[in-house]
Amino acid sequence: MLVYRLVTRIDELESYKDTWSGILEREKNDNPFIEYEWVSTWWRTLGSKENVEIYIVERNGECLAFFPFIRFARFGGIHQFSFLGQGFATYMEVIAESIWKEQVMEYLLKELTQKYQRVIFVLHGLLESKQTSYLLEKYAQERQLPHSVFRTVTPYIDFKSVELNAFLQKHHKNFKSINRREKRLKALGHLKFQEVSAKNLDGMFELFKRRWRKKIDRSGFTEQQTRLFFERLAMQQSNAFCVEVDNLEFEDHWIGFTIDLCCRNRNFCQAMGHEPDFNIFGPGRLIEKANMLKAHSSNYRFYDFGSGYEPYKFEWYTHLDFTRIFVMSSEGTRERLLRLMMVVRDTLKRKLSGYHQLVKLKRDRLGEFQYFLKEARLKDWFIALKKGINRMIAVTSFDLYYLQSTECQTSIDLPEIAIQDVMESDNRSQLIPQYYRGYKLYGENAQQILYLRHDTFIREEALGFTQLLPPNSTYIKEHAIELFPKIVAQVQQEGRAVCTTVNWYEWRKRKMLVKLGFEKVERVRISRLFKWQRISRQDNKWAKHIHYKGQKLDHIWHLVLFPLLI
Repeated sequence: MLVYRLVTRIDELESYKDTWSGILEREKNDNPFIEYEWVSTWWRTLGSKENVEIYIVERNGECLAFFPFIRFARFGGIHQFSFLGQGFATYMEVIAESIWKEQVMEYLLKELTQKYQRVIFVLHGLLESKQTSYLLEKYAQERQLPHSVFRTVTPYIDFKSVELNAFLQKHHKNFKSINRREKRLKALGHLKFQEVSAKNLDGMFELFKRRWRKKIDRSGFTEQQTRLFFERLAMQQSNAFCVEVDNLEFEDHWIGFTIDLCCRNRNFCQAMGHEPDFNIFGPGRLIEKANMLKAHSSNYRFYDFGSGYEPYKFEWYTHLDFTRIFVMSSEGTRERLLRLMMVVRDTLKRKLSGYHQLVKLKRDRLGEFQYFLKEARLKDWFIALKKGINRMIAVTSFDLYYLQSTECQTSIDLPEIAIQDVMESDNRSQLIPQYYRGYKLYGENAQQILYLRHDTFIREEALGFTQLLPPNSTYIKEHAIELFPKIVAQVQQEGRAVCTTVNWYEWRKRKMLVKLGFEKVERVRISRLFKWQRISRQDNKWAKHIHYKGQKLDHIWHLVLFPLLI
């Protein structure tokens, strides 16, 4: 004969820890959210004010199953039962051995319905690859109870189904792009991916704050209680369950992190984050790659991305599962109405979440706008207005000036500023992308950059303009006009020619260039109307300078313009 026992305090549940874990061990459970370590940590930290009710089904004194519920009253005296951990537990389950699961579920659902009369069950996180959701459907259909099911796609990698070499080959384009960015970053400084101690998680939360500073974050990951939950969870470790936190460090600065919940043969990626100042290097992609390969080398069979429609998940997956929300109510009018309201709400929510561009607009663009309203000064408003107009319509004209290499007497000895020097700079977000684009930065210090130089390209990123330089030439930009003669002299000490650009309204700079011996070699005119863009060239005199360097006219195609959106 089956009976149930109700546990409403965590200290009462402690005596069942071994029984709970024993059932999961025999079932070879790989869902980290129903392991005792996760449930008990959640209850003590986040669920202390919730009406947690753990129903334990027994037979002749033997514990057969645990139902980790939360119960609360809705309008009209309706009692709602949900799995605990909603919003934190991606997956949930009934803790029971397979041979008993159907019987104990039928028993407890019937008992709770008879006791409370007006009930609604809202059970989230049920994987279709498990049997629980199908048993619930069978129960509802046999008793003709009103019910609804919602599905969310759940991509994952099954490393057992694919050889690593085949996986790498299948995604070679992605890996090639990631490796190229990684190589660029390693050329600038020391980069390492490493495991982080559970006692040193401050960097993870600080990085997450910076990552979401200009976005709308609904996760609450850095809130005090949530942070305490993950800190306590990271300290939990058993033969079946552990939390692994890894970071991506560049020159001893966190630029990426991942936190994973590992349960037997499953590695569940709980959260990732990266430094927005390094976006151009793709640190999110770098840590994705490192984390997947680490999971494979640690002999986890499944690398779980969690449920959702984020595009990156579908770039790597090998298999799809689906996560269900099962809603079932008793037959009363009030319960049916409440279930209908939930159906309409969840259907609309899932339809909208499937449109990634809409989600991105709300999360990113609206977040950026809110941040701008909060932080912007008057100057920022004018800059934003100008950029907005230029995105729609713009006509820009500038001239390219070129000076052959000559001997200069007066120069300035400005040191090159390495990327390590700008890591603590207030302008780090503007300076770091310049290193990726191939610029060298010079100045008094990281707070006072006096000019940028590029030895391969002329680049005007704001205009989407790039042009290859002649051999042994250097392009100079963002310089102080009063220091320009000395800057030119410093570059020409290396025996290099100098190129720079002049906007149509910079008459003082134009006059100075002529005085220094610069020659105008080309005028570039860029017209833009929304997505349409045209680049026209006038007075092209590059051929003269190619001849000067002993190049053939056959190679003039090197100087053909090719617009790039940087």
